[in-house]
Amino acid sequence: MRRDSDVQQPRAARSPEVAGASAPRAPRRPPARQPALRLTRRGLVVLGALGLVSVVLVVLLVVAVVRLVGADPTEPAPAVAPVAVVPDSCVPDPTTSLNCWPAFEDGSDPRLEISPWVTGRLLGGDVRTVLEHVAARFDAEVEPVDPATSWGWGYRNVRGEVGDDELSNHSSGTAIDLNATEHPLGARDTFTDEQVAAIREILAEVAPVVAWGGDFARGDEMHFEIVGDPAAVAEVAARLRGEAPPAD
Repeated sequence: MRRDSDVQQPRAARSPEVAGASAPRAPRRPPARQPALRLTRRGLVVLGALGLVSVVLVVLLVVAVVRLVGADPTEPAPAVAPVAVVPDSCVPDPTTSLNCWPAFEDGSDPRLEISPWVTGRLLGGDVRTVLEHVAARFDAEVEPVDPATSWGWGYRNVRGEVGDDELSNHSSGTAIDLNATEHPLGARDTFTDEQVAAIREILAEVAPVVAWGGDFARGDEMHFEIVGDPAAVAEVAARLRGEAPPAD
């Protein structure tokens, strides 16, 4: 007789966990590859240009700092030529212009010569040398000269001076007005600061025999005139021509 305990019990179906078996895993995908960074020829050119610009900016910055640090605060500013004036010995009379040079009532006088810089004529010789040098540098360094609106000789009194019957320096062919319509009589600040600085350099070269109307009490920024006597003008003209100064 068999006991219940002797009866072999059927084995329960074992789960995979019990059996220690693992569930099948999905295959792993390999990581996606990042595309390699490639520079085109244009990109290389742009990068090179940016690098060059950066180097230039750094160099300019270094130079500016060096100049700023190395600047001498006690160094004097560049000297400015004093304003030229007519010498005290000059006393004009009815036959002379304000600068005591002989006036010409007739513009065809042979002592007056045609100039390419102005409409009208200039007193020949040293005066013409000096004034044409002023006009040439003005044309190159300040602004182009328009001869059609630039004046030379003209027999007349000083303009705009009420009750003043003295002859203008234009009457002796010793004055020029450059680009007169752009720089009208009485107007101020018709030139930029840079242009005024260039005019100052021109005046320094022909000092002390040329005055500029921009320094007058009544602005006349178109105007340049001889204020030296014949001996002083001859000395400056010789210097401009590269000649030895005339003997006394």
